Amino acid sequence: MNRSSLSALKKQCLVGAGLLALAACGSIADAVRPSPVETAVMRHYEAHASEQYGQCLNPYMDALTNLEVVEETADRMVVNARYFYRDRFMDDRDGALGRECSGRGERRFTLARNEDDGLDVVEMSGPGGG
Repeated sequence: MNRSSLSALKKQCLVGAGLLALAACGSIADAVRPSPVETAVMRHYEAHASEQYGQCLNPYMDALTNLEVVEETADRMVVNARYFYRDRFMDDRDGALGRECSGRGERRFTLARNEDDGLDVVEMSGPGGG
């Protein structure tokens, strides 16, 4: 095997390794991407919830720690969600003065299937629910 053949073989190996690495990154990204149920729950919570007896009006789920399916039929799903929340405008982590709104919570969400076979939250327990 001459030098140019060896160089071509090295390039092919590098390209193959690069493609393999990209494929692995794609599967890792898919593994950490929230499921459609998680996404629907988190978006609805952020748009409608309040915490700490109405003192935290802009909470978001910083971490969804547990999601348990309680009931599932062809057209609806009921889940219990445990989460850690923070408030977008009342966060004292940066040393700003004011009250920090963060903590753990648990709520029940009812989701219904829509025409696109996706899921929409139709009910959420707790403050700001409906």
